[in-house]
Amino acid sequence: MQGRWQEGLAAKEKLKGVDVNDKLSLPRVLLLGSKLETVIGRPFVPGAAVTAAVEEHFQDAKVVTFHKRRRKNSRRTRGHRQELTTLRILDIDGIGEDQDKDDDRVAVSVS
Repeated sequence: MQGRWQEGLAAKEKLKGVDVNDKLSLPRVLLLGSKLETVIGRPFVPGAAVTAAVEEHFQDAKVVTFHKRRRKNSRRTRGHRQELTTLRILDIDGIGEDQDKDDDRVAVSVS
């Protein structure tokens, strides 16, 4: 999963094999930034990690696929609902450890 994370935000991701209230550590951070400083990884930022908690599992809205073959009166309608997980970003570790927590730290992570 790849995304732009900020502390306190909730994100929808495709995750399997995790339970509600589990804590996840996402150590593969590509970019880490704050108001004062930005660090770009090559390819990852060393020592940086995003900590998240699993809040719930749910299904996204139904995606309907409709196939019609012209002039044959042949149609097929199928659909599915994607299984998604809500993650709450708890902490972003890396740069700015000695700065105030009020500083808006942002991480771009891929896991």
